Amino acid sequence: MKKMKKAVCALLAGLLVVSASGCGLVQGAASKANPNSSASKAADESWKKVKSANQLVLGFDKAFPPMGYIDTKTGKTVGFDIDMATEACKRLNIKIKFQPIDWNNKTAELNNGNVDCLWNGFSKTTERVEKFALSEPYMKNNQIILIKTGSSYKGLDSLAGKTVGVQSDSSAETALNDSTNAAFKKSLKSIVKIDDYSKAVMEIQNGTIDAIAIDEVVARYYLTKNPGAYKILQDKGSKDVSLAVEDYVVGFRKGDNALKQKIDGALNEMAKDGTATKFSRKWFGKDVITVGK
Repeated sequence: MKKMKKAVCALLAGLLVVSASGCGLVQGAASKANPNSSASKAADESWKKVKSANQLVLGFDKAFPPMGYIDTKTGKTVGFDIDMATEACKRLNIKIKFQPIDWNNKTAELNNGNVDCLWNGFSKTTERVEKFALSEPYMKNNQIILIKTGSSYKGLDSLAGKTVGVQSDSSAETALNDSTNAAFKKSLKSIVKIDDYSKAVMEIQNGTIDAIAIDEVVARYYLTKNPGAYKILQDKGSKDVSLAVEDYVVGFRKGDNALKQKIDGALNEMAKDGTATKFSRKWFGKDVITVGK
């Protein structure tokens, strides 16, 4: 009798384990099938963590004017993206902390939790779509070639055998490595990787390099800051040469969709009420905003 009772108890226990496991498998499968399910949403606490800490930690390159940089005269963090991020956090009722990072290690800084986002002229690429959660694009930018005023270069062909500088792990470097620019890259004598563009413009003035592959928004900042020193490479038809056209976005950890949605909402509000355009005119002299349009 005792043996029979033990057998029955064992059988019931086994059925309970199988049942519980089955429910877990079904729930897990349902969560994967529907990323918007309650189980999936519970896993994404990105906004909850930022709200709880009452601050967004923003990773940026401290030498990337006019998007985000440290003013050497005042020591303050300034720039177009800085203004945008500050206003977004104000609307979300949280503080903001600007964290300078080594831009070469930006992915590790983000994934290790040292920063909550990358917001500093961060370009949308096919590779980044796979690695990050990206905000809605808020402005467009060209990758162009900056040369010294007085240079006789016309078109990419004229730079054959010359040395071009580029910031390491930048969108300009990505553009140079793109198959559409393979012939141009092959024609060059060399490509020199430089820590940041403030050093690159000094190199071009010193004659160490012949040209710089650079973001148009950054190039125009230097054109304004030092009139007559530089110019954008043009083709024979006097049109600015572009290596690539891209969108600027905010980068978040893959899966941090709750935080991304909050920033997207703030960006759209700023575009709708004209605040984003105000910042755009302040830094670029024109409206370059694309979000909400």
